Amino acid sequence: MTASSPVSTTTAPSLTPVALPRRDLTVPLWLALAIAAVATVILYIFFLPLQSTYLGQLLLNRGWTQPVAVFFAWTVLVFTILKAIALFQQAPSLRQIWISANYPFTSMRDILQLQQVLAQRRTLLPNRCARVLGAFLSSGQREIAVEAAAEDSGSAAAATDASYTIPRVLVWAIPLLGFIGTVVGISQAVSGFSSFLETAQDVNQIKEGIGGVTTGLAVAFDTTLVALVLSVLVMIPMVIVERWENKLLLQIDTYINDQLLPRLPVTNTPAGVDRATLQEVIQETIRTELPTEERLEQLLDNLNQLARAVVRDRQQFVATLEERRQQSIEQFERLVTQIQHSQGELLAHVNQEQTAIAQELRQQSQYIAQLLAESDRTLQQRLQLLETLSQALQALADTGNLQLLLDSLNHTLQNLQPVLRQLAQPRRVTLVEQPSSLDGGDRPI
Repeated sequence: MTASSPVSTTTAPSLTPVALPRRDLTVPLWLALAIAAVATVILYIFFLPLQSTYLGQLLLNRGWTQPVAVFFAWTVLVFTILKAIALFQQAPSLRQIWISANYPFTSMRDILQLQQVLAQRRTLLPNRCARVLGAFLSSGQREIAVEAAAEDSGSAAAATDASYTIPRVLVWAIPLLGFIGTVVGISQAVSGFSSFLETAQDVNQIKEGIGGVTTGLAVAFDTTLVALVLSVLVMIPMVIVERWENKLLLQIDTYINDQLLPRLPVTNTPAGVDRATLQEVIQETIRTELPTEERLEQLLDNLNQLARAVVRDRQQFVATLEERRQQSIEQFERLVTQIQHSQGELLAHVNQEQTAIAQELRQQSQYIAQLLAESDRTLQQRLQLLETLSQALQALADTGNLQLLLDSLNHTLQNLQPVLRQLAQPRRVTLVEQPSSLDGGDRPI
């Protein structure tokens, strides 16, 4: 691309650029929080009839950390969606031709007309181009326009990075809520197990106590599970959208440095020369038909200055681009390192918790087995006692039958006493002789 000729400033005093504020792609955080709160309430209302399902149990019966984690996840997700919508609206502006290849940059009036046209657009790329042209129109120096472009680029990058601060904090807070839920669940399980051991009397109470322990452990592990799943689901889209926004800003910087800045005219304004003197010199140059050798050398000097400026700007752009690339790579590497470190800590923490819980359960199982063995021995002793009591009761029953027999004998003896008394009285026996049938007469008896 070739640079244009030195700019004509004959009408410069009447040219006033349009003042434009900086535009960025910030998303109102209050809007994301409001939408996330409504979405969380709707989600929990939807799962109220489904409380008996697995997802309903995870969301409704696992402590206070679950709603907070879901709210944070909705906030990050809504923020990411709003960012993606804003980026999608900016994408068509990168495919449009805002400055034609044959547009003249020979006069300030042409540049002002271009700046006014670009200022009417509401997308980010025309706004950045209009601000660069405004800086050039206000100063008349190409170096000021380059500095304004670099300043706008740095401001946009800083605003983008700052807009992701709260979502990053929320993404890191979601696993922490899962850890808090794990601690709360394990604490409930241990305290419940200790309390039911103090009051356990039979096997049914032991079973109920073990059910309470398993409920506490379910709270511990389910809160961590939900928190980790939510953090992964919201972190990946956020990172993708953030990379997309950085790519958009880089394309805008590339467009300004390739399509706009090299085409701005270079004004040769030495220090101490005022605008009136410069206009007079330019008018004299225009009135001259055939330039002298000195003027040709001056033109060559201007061309050399322009070439050096283009080379310097190109080097500055390449250096800035490389610095941005290095920063993006470092940020991504830091993010990956933080994720790996967090996952390692999480796995180590979960392994420690699982080991401690397994040891505690093993000890408690052994203690329960001892209790069951003692209960079995107690039951055997009680069964033996019951058999002894049964034998004693049988003996008592036999004793009661003997008493009845004695009473019957006593009653019989009482009934026989009159007969015995009659038999005990003295009796008189009379012998009577009767005749035998052979003798035909009586015989004394």
